[in-house]
Amino acid sequence: MKLRRHIRAIVTFSLIVLVLLMAQRLAAFLLFSDWNELRSSSQYLPAFFIRALRFDLKLLASLLIALVWLPALLFMLLPASWFTRYLSVVFKLLLVLIVYLVFVDLGYLYYFQKPIDVLIFGFLQDDTRAILRLMLDNWLLVLLFIAFLLFAVVLLRGFSRLSTTTSEASLFGKPKKEFLPWLISLLVLVVVARGSFDTFPLQRKHASVSDNRFINSLVMNSPFHLYYAWQDYRINNQKIFSQNLLKKNGLTSKQQLLNKAGYDEAHPLIRQTDKNNQLEVLRPHVVFVQMEGWSAYIARKQSADNNVLGEFAQHARSDHFYSQFFSNQYATNPTIENLLLNSPITPLSQSLASQTHFSLFNVQPFIDKGYETLFLSGGYSSWRNHHRFWLTQGFDQYIGRSKIEQTFKVDASDNPWGVYDEYVFRYLEQALTRAEAEGKALFSFVLTTNNHPPVRLPSDFVMPALQPEAYGFAADDEEKKQILSGYYYQTDQLGRFISWVKHGPLKDRVIIVATGDHPLRQFVRNTRAQDQYIRYAVASYFYVPESIDKLNNVPETIAGSHNDLFPTLFEVSLSAANYYSFGTPLMEKIPDRAYGWSSHGKYLFAQGVGDEKTGKFYPWRDDEKLFLDDESAALVDWQQKDMAREFYRKLLKEYLLVEDYRQQRVSDKSEK
Repeated sequence: MKLRRHIRAIVTFSLIVLVLLMAQRLAAFLLFSDWNELRSSSQYLPAFFIRALRFDLKLLASLLIALVWLPALLFMLLPASWFTRYLSVVFKLLLVLIVYLVFVDLGYLYYFQKPIDVLIFGFLQDDTRAILRLMLDNWLLVLLFIAFLLFAVVLLRGFSRLSTTTSEASLFGKPKKEFLPWLISLLVLVVVARGSFDTFPLQRKHASVSDNRFINSLVMNSPFHLYYAWQDYRINNQKIFSQNLLKKNGLTSKQQLLNKAGYDEAHPLIRQTDKNNQLEVLRPHVVFVQMEGWSAYIARKQSADNNVLGEFAQHARSDHFYSQFFSNQYATNPTIENLLLNSPITPLSQSLASQTHFSLFNVQPFIDKGYETLFLSGGYSSWRNHHRFWLTQGFDQYIGRSKIEQTFKVDASDNPWGVYDEYVFRYLEQALTRAEAEGKALFSFVLTTNNHPPVRLPSDFVMPALQPEAYGFAADDEEKKQILSGYYYQTDQLGRFISWVKHGPLKDRVIIVATGDHPLRQFVRNTRAQDQYIRYAVASYFYVPESIDKLNNVPETIAGSHNDLFPTLFEVSLSAANYYSFGTPLMEKIPDRAYGWSSHGKYLFAQGVGDEKTGKFYPWRDDEKLFLDDESAALVDWQQKDMAREFYRKLLKEYLLVEDYRQQRVSDKSEK
């Protein structure tokens, strides 16, 4: 295939695109960066330019595959002049489009101080005419548009002169001879378009090379900014922000919704913790760890021969370890948003409401008491727009993989999900030590990643004694051992961190909470009715210094779920603090009536698991309380009432979140 006859046009187009995209980043640095901040982050610049080039090559290769290499097959029996004219039109249109996006991105940076994001599609829902009028009134944006027109004209003329192509009578000379070079070049382009030789292709979460948000925001190019903005816009939860939730659910007022959700004068939506002089003086540091895939079922099979808990096992025995616990959500990011924002709407971080500060933010009570706040993740800070969204909510810092690796001068691990968990906990230790030395109280939300398949562990990791047969697998099942080793590694690292706290000067100064984001999926069969506990159950843990511990009388078999964790934490850590009471503090639960729930409509009770959708109740098969009986019964009256109340509490959360978003929009419009 005589693509080589068009090589000059292809190379010219490719070089222009690469230079143009990199020039846009340099222009952004010159026009919009804080030079002092940029200078302090100069060590990240080599990694920035390499990662940026990878994104540019990914875009270029994808365009060439879709619009040159594959169409060449369609033109193979036509005159070569047709393909020549096709390439000329396609290349010129692409250049104009890319130049346009580059200038739009620069305008977006000027106007919104960030690259193109999902809010660009908000023009369709706002007063578009008013927004355009506002932009036309800004002479810098008008000049930018004029500059785009002039630049596009000059660029197209230059491209026409540089890309003269010689054509032939037919696109095919000798098909058999030409096909192999075409195929090889196509395969090379596919590899470049993938952008990575690792498990996963190059994608948005990799657009993070530092702890500098501005640098990270420029790693991707303008077309990718628009592409991911469109992906975010397509998320189904966008519709909820324009709905009348009360009317849709047959309610006439917010008060009616509050009553149905179980709130009244004796049971207020916003509670206040007791005044506690000891807590006001102590102001304990608080660490909340969300553990990847921390299944309760796996933890409950801990033994000397199946050491899945590692160093954490001793702390599970001596502190407060709960295994009759459901994860409210069934994935990592939904769990984060549920824990920190009480949100059933997910993902908020990539929605039209991504710039809204929500009043349901569970870290706000700590902020109100003067705590410094840290979101510490082993993954990339740009994952799901986290680095922007959680700082908007109120975290003082968001630290991700790149910063941790740079801090400890470690090479990037081969784990596609994040830096090794041992470095996450080492960074946390340093943060706590620094806060203590400075006389500050610190709240830290910590996200581990290493237990996520594919499991990749440090080269010096030594697998402990593990027994797949404890879970019904063959003793020599290496795949299951590898999965269990990931579970062991992260849990052991948590245990080592807790030991560091207990054996040091912070023993009586730190409260630790840990829970799983969801059970470890695809480890055991869990689709049968009798498996409904192991499908949703996660481990949850509290370490509270003895002098302020209120959990000593709470049985470890208490039924609960994620929405109970922060209310419990508020009650043991803060004096006279207001918080939203969507869950129940563990010390206030009545064991026989306690429950936890999953967004899939499953409810965990002391007696078994109920299914909200079918109205069936499955009692425990035996006293081990791992599996359920095959025979179901009907839900009793109090269980049905609990489920109905949770339905309206979910609706109330949605209502409050949507109201926050709408009020933010009104405020933004008034400021404009």
